Amino acid sequence: MRQLRNRFGMSWSSLGPRFLPFADVATPDLSLGRLVRLSLFQVSVGMTLVLLVGTLNRVMIVELDVPAALVGVMIALPLVFAPFRALIGFSSDTHRCELGWRRVPFIWRGTLLQFGGFAIMPFALLVLAGKGQAATAPMWIGHSAAALAFLLVGAGSHTVQTAGLALATDLTPPESHSKVVGLMYVMLLLGMIASALVFGAGLADFSPGRLVQVIQGAALAALVLNSVAMWKQETRRPPRGAPAPAPDPTFRESWNRFTRGEQAVRRLVVVGLGTMAFGMSDVLLEPFGGQILHLSVAATTRLTALLALGGLLGFGFASHVIGRGADPYRVSHHGALLGLPAFALVIVAAPLGLTALFLAGNFLIGFGGALFGHGTLTATMNRAPARQAGLALGAWGAVQATAAGVAMALGGTIRDLVDVALGATGTVWGFAGAASGYVTVYALEIGLLLVTLAATFPLIRRRAVRRSRAPDPVGALRFEEEPTTAGTAGGSAQEVPMARREILEVPDARLRRTARPVTVFDRDLARLAEDLIDTLHATAGIGLSAPQLGDPRRVLVMDLSGDASAPQLYVNPEILAASTYGLVEESCLSVPGVVANVVRATELRVRARDGQGQAFERDLSGMEAVCLQHEMDHLEGKLFVDRLSLPRRWLARAAAARRVSGRRVSGRRVAREPALTTP
Repeated sequence: MRQLRNRFGMSWSSLGPRFLPFADVATPDLSLGRLVRLSLFQVSVGMTLVLLVGTLNRVMIVELDVPAALVGVMIALPLVFAPFRALIGFSSDTHRCELGWRRVPFIWRGTLLQFGGFAIMPFALLVLAGKGQAATAPMWIGHSAAALAFLLVGAGSHTVQTAGLALATDLTPPESHSKVVGLMYVMLLLGMIASALVFGAGLADFSPGRLVQVIQGAALAALVLNSVAMWKQETRRPPRGAPAPAPDPTFRESWNRFTRGEQAVRRLVVVGLGTMAFGMSDVLLEPFGGQILHLSVAATTRLTALLALGGLLGFGFASHVIGRGADPYRVSHHGALLGLPAFALVIVAAPLGLTALFLAGNFLIGFGGALFGHGTLTATMNRAPARQAGLALGAWGAVQATAAGVAMALGGTIRDLVDVALGATGTVWGFAGAASGYVTVYALEIGLLLVTLAATFPLIRRRAVRRSRAPDPVGALRFEEEPTTAGTAGGSAQEVPMARREILEVPDARLRRTARPVTVFDRDLARLAEDLIDTLHATAGIGLSAPQLGDPRRVLVMDLSGDASAPQLYVNPEILAASTYGLVEESCLSVPGVVANVVRATELRVRARDGQGQAFERDLSGMEAVCLQHEMDHLEGKLFVDRLSLPRRWLARAAAARRVSGRRVSGRRVAREPALTTP
């Protein structure tokens, strides 16, 4: 019966990671429910995108007879604020208020701007189109009011998304960033799908009054969603009344530090090129369906839902493969590659009159764009310098949004220019009439995708991430028949005199305490270091932290030499940068009998002090980087099983508790590569 129960538990634990790629992001300090609630700000952003890019551009061009060029410019106006996203992110990094919040004030300000823009937008559009009682109103009122409305919505959306993503980065560990991106953009796309369906149903029988109701309903929904998202999310840093911290660097200093990062400029260029390649058609896909394929307003609005569905599946797939150790830029490269047949299908749908090809092309555009966006955003989060998450995400968002705005404006303008130049009887590449302008834009997007592929190639990681073995197909959690020991590289531990101390095991409460920084470098600290090294060598391990010996100081040691000849001491360690994530197999002397696959960075830049208090910085890679992260978790009162999904975490803790109490756990004994097991 016990064996059957364990098998059932392992099968159940695999369901979350297999079907929800972001399920593993939950931690004891940040539940999945709280993270889902935070992601509601992405729902409001998705609703805004559907309204601006999908519903309004079709209504303005077809129902309100507004020129496509003017529509493209109006929809691009919200992106005027896009270049300021880096400044918004930097400001949220360094913002100080009496309540101790940094991100929440920016989310709230952005929400108010969104609400104000939506409140005046429908009336401005009716004046702009000269419909109903607004037919006699001066045109400058329509132009200025519509411009103000779109600008307010744009400023609000950019502020909310930049601060919200930065807050999500603050709340989650670096190795979970790919899953965070997946969750955030799944919620964005779910918001797009739901709002596209609601807007389509609401505008099925179009009238100016119905347009007013739909837009004002969106204003109220954005206010409610963002308020719920930010409620009780951010901890006060520092607490009210605490001494003022050291002065923050200026924006120029922070920006210079960011751009000095590895290929930072190229990475931003890739984001801009790929976004333009996928974005020029955003303002034209629905009008193309209505004007060339003669689809209704409701049908073309549902196209946005299909595009979002492709994006939803794309983000889910990207979260899964990146979470398993895939290179984010390789995923982006594949997304751009998938865009080539996607736009080809849209082009050939016009002469053949096949709606099915047009729908398939829309789906693939959403899927490929999601792969590209997920890969570039995950890489940005992973490579963000320490304490610069807001700036890094703001820079990504600034380039991405600016490129999207320029692309949409160019898309509408190029279509109009081609139509005017060719007239009603002209042809381009065999396409006549109104289709020629659309096809020209789609062909340009294919060219931009080819340039993006060439620019992305140097960023793709060339070497494979070292792995211990293929991941277990049922969740990568296994139990051993004998207590787990740390890996050895050359056999049993040497029999030499040493000050070996007892290693704490779960559920000892001292393992859950946060270690305090070392301020005194004396003989007592040297004795602790000696005890750590002797205990480490006695257990044939590769790393050990002070909290595992019951000492609450931020000290750890490592020795990956294999012959106990090269111990390394780290006092007050901190990670400055992390990159190149992979899946590695870990176990722990404090959690006996459990082995599991955990995502870790395999390249680190760290800062620490030695036994005399001298500061140093060091680059670590491979198992050295993995081991350091494992031991630093102990300094924060965390265990490696805390990084598993909730069902697997329960199983692991139960197994360890039974082992510690003297009862054997049913299950097969596993052979592991010793050098890839950390204590």
